[in-house]
Amino acid sequence: MADSLPMQSNWIWGQTMGTFLRNLRYAVRTLGNSPGFATVVVLTLALGIGANTAIFSVVDSALLRPLPYREPGKLFHLGEARSQADNSANGAQVSYPDYLDWKKSAKSVQSFAAYSGDAFTLAGNGEPKNIFAEQVTPNFFATLGVKPALGRDFLEGEMQSDGPHVAILTNAFWHTEFAGDANIIGCVIRLDGKPANIVGVLPRDFEFAPANSAPVWVPIHQTGDLITRRSLHWLTVVGRLAPGFFPVQARAEMQSVNAQLTQEHPKENASVFFVMEPLNQQIVGKIRPILLILLGAVGFVLLITCANVANLVMTRSIGRRKEFAMRSALGASRAGLFSQLLTESLLLSSIGAGVGLLGAHWGVSLLVAAIPEQQLQAMPFLRNAGINTTVLLFLCGLTVLTGILFGLTPGLQASRSSLNDILKDESRAGTSTAHARLRNSLVIAEISISLVLLVGAGLLLKSLHVLLGQDPGFNVHNVLTFYANLPDSAYPSDKTPPYYSAAAVRFDHEFTARLRSLPGVVEVGQASAIPASGGGGTIRFVVEGRPTALGQEDECQIMTVSTGYFSTLKIPLVDGRFFTAKDIKDTEGVVVVSRAFVKAYVQGENPIGKRIRFTYSAKNPYLQIVGVAADTASIDIAAPPPAIIYTPNDQGPSTFLSYLVRTAGQPSAFVGAARAALQQTDPQLPLIQPQSLEEVAAQSPSVFLRRYPSYLIGCFAALAVILAVVGLYGLIAHMVLQRTREIGIRVALGAQRRDIMRMVLRQGIRATLVGLAIGVIAGLALTRLLSSLLYGVTPRDWLTFSGVTILLLVVALAACAIPARRAMRVDPMVALRYE
Repeated sequence: MADSLPMQSNWIWGQTMGTFLRNLRYAVRTLGNSPGFATVVVLTLALGIGANTAIFSVVDSALLRPLPYREPGKLFHLGEARSQADNSANGAQVSYPDYLDWKKSAKSVQSFAAYSGDAFTLAGNGEPKNIFAEQVTPNFFATLGVKPALGRDFLEGEMQSDGPHVAILTNAFWHTEFAGDANIIGCVIRLDGKPANIVGVLPRDFEFAPANSAPVWVPIHQTGDLITRRSLHWLTVVGRLAPGFFPVQARAEMQSVNAQLTQEHPKENASVFFVMEPLNQQIVGKIRPILLILLGAVGFVLLITCANVANLVMTRSIGRRKEFAMRSALGASRAGLFSQLLTESLLLSSIGAGVGLLGAHWGVSLLVAAIPEQQLQAMPFLRNAGINTTVLLFLCGLTVLTGILFGLTPGLQASRSSLNDILKDESRAGTSTAHARLRNSLVIAEISISLVLLVGAGLLLKSLHVLLGQDPGFNVHNVLTFYANLPDSAYPSDKTPPYYSAAAVRFDHEFTARLRSLPGVVEVGQASAIPASGGGGTIRFVVEGRPTALGQEDECQIMTVSTGYFSTLKIPLVDGRFFTAKDIKDTEGVVVVSRAFVKAYVQGENPIGKRIRFTYSAKNPYLQIVGVAADTASIDIAAPPPAIIYTPNDQGPSTFLSYLVRTAGQPSAFVGAARAALQQTDPQLPLIQPQSLEEVAAQSPSVFLRRYPSYLIGCFAALAVILAVVGLYGLIAHMVLQRTREIGIRVALGAQRRDIMRMVLRQGIRATLVGLAIGVIAGLALTRLLSSLLYGVTPRDWLTFSGVTILLLVVALAACAIPARRAMRVDPMVALRYE
């Protein structure tokens, strides 16, 4: 008995495979006899499957693929924030003294590592060039669980204030700048004029999105306030959970540690709270909803594709009724007919998937290319998006699912039809009511899904239009922007506040004068950050005469600007004056504030003449408010204008300078002249990231988060509408074909052409109206998912819903009119001889 079970299983397997191969051979012959039908179905399926595979490839790279670190689920972003600061919980950072106390006190976190942005002028390998780098604690890579592919990691003693003396390169930078030299370890490069030994090269697959794809890594090399000031939050911290601890335990312990630090240092930490989130959430948190929405949208396209193909298959199966009747009469079972039709569907789906895979490979490249470089640097994992094992498994599952979706219903309909029913339908030259009702339902589903996609795209496009059309508070047209990085070795600063650098002031004056002398240059301004670029910092302050509890000082954004900044950007003066050439070192300290600052901190009072003081040092003098500037967008153009304190560059200059040059023509035409002027001023300084202010604003995260999904969903919606219209046209055209004899009789009995058109249009309009009603209801429910991406538009914007509904109704009428006009021209004599 035991020996017979394997034999029986083998026999069943052999029978199943034999049946499948027979069905497959028959399916190939059948589809070969209908090449037009097969081509249309394959191409339709390729569009749906290819689009889904392309989007899934991006989703896999961004959301599903684990971070390339050891046990990435144990890595967390840890930080501190203040309730007085705008967006205080986003990108929370830590002061160096608090970081050291964390390391000493916490037991639930096995390892703390910190990092911060940096920039150098690189020499020693061709022409001097600027590079953006990352400075880290020596245990940074060990905390992530990453080992250099070449050389060694940083050592504890290499975090020195006069550094950096060593550097580690990314694999890509090693290849592009040093041609993959195998003897790179031990080579010396110069960073801001200081020699640094290359001690390691990172693995090829290493990436760290929060560092914006920095090509060079160095140990932390800061001194002064950055190391000693507890209120200065500039480090981003990554922590690895200790074995046996859970995130909730680590959070509770870290909150307790911070509470203890508040008691010990109330002046700096009284209003600070602890922030903790998974490292993966920090990296993909903002784009996760976008990708999930896109995956849902493209899934809707696949449903429409399946509905369309199902309609085609059912239409074709009507023509095969005699074949099914003959096979049934010869003994074919319903299960046999069903399996045969399902095999045909799976064959079509497989061929469509093969074609779609080629399209998906091309589509992924387009999806990544559509992302601005600035955003792509913050999402380096998307550069590796493509076809891999996970994507292929998804494609196989999608192929089977698609084949079943569009083949199941026609297969069941055909296998359930009796010979008597088929002969009755043949005698009436029509189709069964069940067939007609099913095909009608599929078209209704296509129309309603199309409306949902169109409404989603319309809301996002309207939101993008509102965002780009708003006034950011400054004139973005005809402004060239770029950076210049002044190395400490050539442009030293004082070691005490306000860190004055006479060399930096001289450089700015000379370079600005050269720029202003260029033909076509209207005005030149300089600042510590370019508006809407995502840069800038915050500072704690008190207003004179206003009692403030210890550690509860207000905090807002701060910018250091030149005298030409406001006029270059055409920022209006609301009250008082802007900075002048007299606002220099050893004169009374002055500031200009934004209108939002006045509303927030001196509401109802005259701000001119009031004084504020920065609280990071007891020695800081009071600074007088001499002017109020109009509000401007700062970090995010989609956010309300923030409160800003402007300080004059000549009283405390920055050494990483952001230049804004207003030109009489296209800003790009002045890049060469600006670079030449910089070389004349200091031959060792490169011109960094020249681009127009319009490009800066267009690449901001808030614009990207709306433009990218709106364009893609718009494309999906357009495809969905085309498929829905084709399906509606096919439904009405087939109805006209099946009712040709009836139409002929009606004409012969005196029916007018308008009566025939009204009869034909009635069915199409009825299906369209039902589809639109269902689509509006579904749209009202689903568009709430877009709330976080909308700006200046509500999810239930009636203009968008009305416009999309009218558009689909007009398109549907056009699709129905073609077969309706054909019905009007039916000749009664020909129609009565039909079949």
